[in-house]
Order: sequence, then structure tokens, then C-alpha cells
Amino acid sequence: MGTLNDPGKLKFRQFRKRLFENSFRLIAWSKDFSGYQQAARKRCKIYRNIAYLSDGRKAHQLDIFRPDAAGRDLPVMMYIHGGGFTMCSKDTHRGICLAYADHGHVVFNINYRLSPKYKFPAALEDVGHAFAWIVQNARQYGGDPERMVVSGESAGGNLTLALAISSCFQRLEPVAQAIWDVGVAPKIIMVMCGMLQVSAPRRLKRVCPAINPFSKAMDLTIARDVSRAYLGRTYRTPDPERELADPLLALESDANPSRQFPLTYAMCGTHDILLDDTKRLERALNQKGLPHVVRYFPNQGHAFHLLGLSRQAGIFWRENLEFLHKQMAIA
Repeated sequence: MGTLNDPGKLKFRQFRKRLFENSFRLIAWSKDFSGYQQAARKRCKIYRNIAYLSDGRKAHQLDIFRPDAAGRDLPVMMYIHGGGFTMCSKDTHRGICLAYADHGHVVFNINYRLSPKYKFPAALEDVGHAFAWIVQNARQYGGDPERMVVSGESAGGNLTLALAISSCFQRLEPVAQAIWDVGVAPKIIMVMCGMLQVSAPRRLKRVCPAINPFSKAMDLTIARDVSRAYLGRTYRTPDPERELADPLLALESDANPSRQFPLTYAMCGTHDILLDDTKRLERALNQKGLPHVVRYFPNQGHAFHLLGLSRQAGIFWRENLEFLHKQMAIA
């Protein structure tokens, strides 16, 4: 039996990564030509490639989308893209951010360093720096940092939850202390189909929903490769020294927040291999008495809402936008 380091398996993982990454780029490119996206661009202002750290890295840039005709003090959204911590960027997710901007938010769509070159906690460090920059600069672009939503899907959901925990729980990790020292917490977080415990990916085999065997085998392999890329060789077991890579474990602990924890919106498809992470998140929020809304979409796979190909994707977008309008009182 081969190992993870076999040349053949390595080439296959590289091929699979290129395939998925190019698919995301193709989706983003094709949506640019949709009637809605073209109309939304005319209604929004876009500021591209703004540095939130002055080191010249593309990984430390963000784009800003805001309604062109709107005034000031609009609700702010920080969007953290997914991609298994290893791929994608703000560019692959610009259509999502444009949609939220077109519905009344000033959206900050961020890049961050990717694994396996940059392992945990590099991505969370970057998210923390971007969060601090947005808090300091949102008003310059017409946003109200006191009405901030932090949102992300998949790996971005992990980083969203880790950011919220770091901003509300007093913790010892340097990355958590830096986020705590920003002095504010988001009002809302949106955790979409999050991989909320990266370590011990074998656990997913036991709790995987009933999907076809090929999809299950592929999804379990991807989960293992993501865990190994983000955490390194010790990915098989949780480690208290890197608990923020597994923010669900931090939320399931006996610790309680010192600041008001954000209203949490979470969602997942019932055919997503990560479904149990969202169910555990719901239980943890219930046990701590923290406000939340959780939605499960029947027969949908991972990140189904990004594709927009199913009726359930349309239901998600309608409900999600209505939720934001209600909570942020967008006129």
C-alpha cells in the first residue's frame, strides 16, 4: 500500500487541486457575464487590491465592494473565502461579495496565506490583521464597523468561527491575543458548510451522511489532504496547542465568552461530508445559550450555494439576504 508521499499520489493531489481551483475560476469568470452580475457592477463601486499589510504580498490584499448610490454608515461584511486552506482567493469569490454589496453592505473580500506552504496559524494571523484593518478603515468607505458581519464558507467558515472566538474569549495564543486587542467583536458571523475541526479527519468516516460510495471516498480523501496540508504531520489528532485550528473544540469546551458573542448564522447541506460539524456547532451554541440560526438544506453537497444550480441554492440566498436585512435593518 502506498503512502501520502508516493509520487503517484502526490501528482494526483496536485492534479485534483488544479482541477478544483480552475473550476472555481471558471465559475467566477462565467458569473461575471450573467445579467445580474453585470447589472450589480453598475450599481456598485469596486476598489481592488488594497493592502491590509504593507509587505507587498498579494496574500495580504483585499477588495472592497459597496453600493454606489448609498450613503454612509452602511453595515460592513468581511468575507473569508474557502478552498480547503490551500486554494482559491478573493478573485474566485468576487461574485458572492458583489451580491452582498448590491444588497446594502460594504464588503471587504480578503486574501490570506495558503497552505501547505503556510500552515496554521498563518491564515488566522492574516484574518486577524485584515479584521483590524477593516475596523480602522471601514468608515473611509462608508461602512459602520460597529455593524460588522464576518462570513465565510468551508475553510473560510473555520476562520470565521476562530476569529469570533478570539475576539470574544480571552485566550493565551498570540494570534488570539492580537485579535482580542482589536477591542471589538463582530455583530454577526455566518459559518457556511464549515470545516470546524480540521484535525482527526478520520472522524468524518463515522459521521458521514448517506451519500454514494464514490463521493464519500473522494470527500474523505480531500478532508485528509486538507488536514495534512494545514496542520502538517500531526494532523491525525487534536492538539491543545493549536485549538484555534479546531475552533469547534474551543466552543465545545467549558470556557465562556468575556465579550458578547456574535449572533451566529450557520448552514450546511445534508449531503455534505462536513454536516456533523454544523450539527455540533448548533449543539455547542445551544449549550452556551448563545443566539443562533442554523439551516440545513436537503440533499445538497458541499458549498452548493456557490454554484447556484439547484432550487435549494435559491432558497438559501433568499433566506440569507432576508436574515441580513432584518438583523442589520438595511433600508
